[in-house]
Amino acid sequence: MPRRAFQIYQRKRIININVNIFIAGLIAIAIAKYPVSVMPGLVGHEHKLIISMLSYLIDTIIDIFVYFGLHWVANQWRPMKKFDPDTGENADESRIKKFLMDAGKVQAERFALVPIFAVFATGGMWAMQKFMDMEPDWAFVYAFIIAMIITRIVHTVWGYRSGTFRDNDEPDSTDEQAGQ
Repeated sequence: MPRRAFQIYQRKRIININVNIFIAGLIAIAIAKYPVSVMPGLVGHEHKLIISMLSYLIDTIIDIFVYFGLHWVANQWRPMKKFDPDTGENADESRIKKFLMDAGKVQAERFALVPIFAVFATGGMWAMQKFMDMEPDWAFVYAFIIAMIITRIVHTVWGYRSGTFRDNDEPDSTDEQAGQ
């Protein structure tokens, strides 16, 4: 069953993109939680907005690196497939170029969603600290997970419309129009 689940994960872009982004986000939150917890001692507990903005910066940097790793596993890594020297299939150069273009497109769409994510993540974190007297590290965890869920929904709808979430074996809408 794990092998079958891994194959579905690699084939279904709606699954692998959303899983990759969500897992990357959770890993980034888990890694960034400690620096966020010590930040009030460094900048002062009263600077809730600064703490929220620095938390966003730390989370973003970690998230991007983790996402690129997961995206490689989902879309380029083929441990069960052997390199064919006759056809050149699985040639590293073309795979890396394809990977960078594909991951770059997903990241560009994510970048366009930054305002939505930032409002819910940093704004939510600030509000939880200010109005609920929540510690910065837990406000960070809750607000950033809520922001991830909201942006995953928006990005999924957008990804279907733009074709980013279309499986590699599905026809492109431009292919369908050209055939008519």
